Amino acid sequence: MRRGWLLVLALFLVAWEPLRIATEFESSIGTLSMRGPWAAVELLAHAAIAAFCVASGWALWNGNVAAPQLATYALIGSAGVSVQSLFWSLLPHQTVPGERLPFALLAVVHAAAWIAYLKRSRRVRAIFE
Repeated sequence: MRRGWLLVLALFLVAWEPLRIATEFESSIGTLSMRGPWAAVELLAHAAIAAFCVASGWALWNGNVAAPQLATYALIGSAGVSVQSLFWSLLPHQTVPGERLPFALLAVVHAAAWIAYLKRSRRVRAIFE
């Protein structure tokens, strides 16, 4: 069982992304027919990223050797989905226009901080190498 920051990262990947996609599905499923097929493609892409995040969080939890690399890709995907959904989305959102840039920067900085932790931490290297 993982402890400390690895546990926090694993829980973020396993819990946050599925909750985010669930709220996105709930808010947009009623208007999907009028938003067109590209909105459905966008939802499916977001769901694929969420599934990849869950898989990488599970790999971190289980101590898989490839887990840090998978988590890095999952964090990049999560940040990409967050930025895309703030600026170029066909789906409804409750974000005020003035808050989009700070939220996008927060998503990118959050992912970058976790990636730096995965790359530089001696504890991560000791567990997964």
